[in-house]
Parts: sequence; structure tokens; C-alpha cells
Amino acid sequence: MAGFPTRELKTEDNLHYVKWEGQEEFVLANKGFTNWTESLNPNVEDGTQFIGDKSATSMMMGYSPSIAYGGSVYPGDTFSYWVYQIGKLRKTNQQFTEVEVETWNQVESQTGKYRSYQHTYEVQPSNPGSGEGGGKLTAEGTFASIGEPIPGVFDITAKTFTSDEDLEES
Repeated sequence: MAGFPTRELKTEDNLHYVKWEGQEEFVLANKGFTNWTESLNPNVEDGTQFIGDKSATSMMMGYSPSIAYGGSVYPGDTFSYWVYQIGKLRKTNQQFTEVEVETWNQVESQTGKYRSYQHTYEVQPSNPGSGEGGGKLTAEGTFASIGEPIPGVFDITAKTFTSDEDLEES
């Protein structure tokens, strides 16, 4: 595991670079999105409370992660428009790859390379693009996680992700 970053976290946020079928390189998910809230949704099994115990036990069995997304429909942004079209055309099984980049956690001595985590998500729109009269069209839904996160390094200049496993082999 990489060393713990020594600088103080200030106002920097994690960036989300995305790529989907037909999109050749990673693009920054940005315009239109005002909410990108991740929830791990832990699966918990309630345990037994024996007669001599004051509390019951419970065990976390796993996760069912998802991201609640939302914002204004923004046709000028390729990712925002792609998500909008999924809901409007009621497409199913639409997946994308996301790399969450910790801009505050630069890899030592490698300018433009940051600690990151690659995920695969399925788009599950709940509001494909609608709203009140006179207001902006809004889109909302869930990005449901598929598989495990892959830790690695993202090069912001080259827009490439290299997994820790591949870094160890080279």
C-alpha cells in the first residue's frame, strides 16, 4: 500500500474520469453533475443476543456500493449527454469505467500522477431529464457498482490508468 499523504486536505476534491463503449479515452465527468455521492451500502447480518449479553452482535458481510448522481442536463458535455440519453431512450445494461483520482495524493516524484481507484458502474436513471416549468431539466439516478475497485495510479496528462498490480510487474 502506498504511503499515507503528508499534506493537509484543504479544498481539493477527487476527480472522476470516465470512459464508456465508443469513448476512446477518459474524459472528466464534470459539467451538469452537481451530486456524485457514494454510498457503500454495507450488508449487515444481525447476530444473536444471548441471555447474558446486554447487546446483540452484528457482522458486516459485504458491500453493495452505489453512487447517487444528479444535476442539470448539460448536452455540451459528452458524459452528461450520454447519461441523459440512457434515461431518455430507456436503455438498459449501460456500463462505464470510472477512475476516481485523489488530486491531493500525488505519487512521489511523479508530476501529474495521482493515487486512484478504477471502478465499473451500471447507469440506472430514475429521472432521465425533466423538471418544473421554467426550470432547468434535471437528471438523477444511481451508478451501481460492478465488481471490486482496482487501486492504481492515474496520469492526468496522458489520461491513463495503471493498476498497482501492473506497476509491481514493471
